[in-house]
Amino acid sequence: MTKNTVTTIYQTLRKRIMDGTYSIKMRLPIEDDLIQEFDSSRYAVRKAIKALAEEGLVYSVKGRGVVLLEHAPQMQQFSLNMGTMNGLKTQNADLHLDYQTDVVSFKQVIVDAPLSRKTAFEVGIPVYAIQRVRVINGVRAVLDINYFNAQLTPGITAKIAGQSIYSYLQGTLKIKIAVAKRMLRVDSADETDTTQLALGKNNCVGNLISIAFNDEGRQFEYTESHFIPNEFNFTQLIRN
Repeated sequence: MTKNTVTTIYQTLRKRIMDGTYSIKMRLPIEDDLIQEFDSSRYAVRKAIKALAEEGLVYSVKGRGVVLLEHAPQMQQFSLNMGTMNGLKTQNADLHLDYQTDVVSFKQVIVDAPLSRKTAFEVGIPVYAIQRVRVINGVRAVLDINYFNAQLTPGITAKIAGQSIYSYLQGTLKIKIAVAKRMLRVDSADETDTTQLALGKNNCVGNLISIAFNDEGRQFEYTESHFIPNEFNFTQLIRN
């Protein structure tokens, strides 16, 4: 029998992931089973899985196998980012900025259909809905609109939101933050943006949208970071 190519294995596995074949177990079969099924080499199977990982569909966890990341149709527009997963405050700690956080809104809500379409969270789950303005060197520069799955990130409070949510998630809850999908775009400024940010004459905002997953492939966060386009930049060094 002719051995299957990397492309064939990748396309077959991708189709199964997208149509929900593996969704119950949230795992790919082990390598040996895939090698036997596809009558292929270990190299070809690993290359196919690597391609799936680069697309943001799976994540390899030592001792646990290849985990499927939760996905919804709206996630397909996001690119995969394997860089630092820390919060904005932690990422910029070495710049010695005068950095303050103003918690504008903090509440817990149940995801309805419109919010599900926006965030990719499942309808009916509780989420923390948070709005925070990052005041940098006295300028209201960034508006974070956060949604955290309350079942996966219990105990977030307004006080924690005013400090560092990621420090709480990683330090107190010991959450392993595995993967983030991110998209950068420019949006028209809405009423909240014009009220909360020092936009001046700008009628648009930069928008860095992030969806983050834990090491079980579960989405725990959806965040939009709206920022003044000519005053604030997001930069990141990505290491393999």
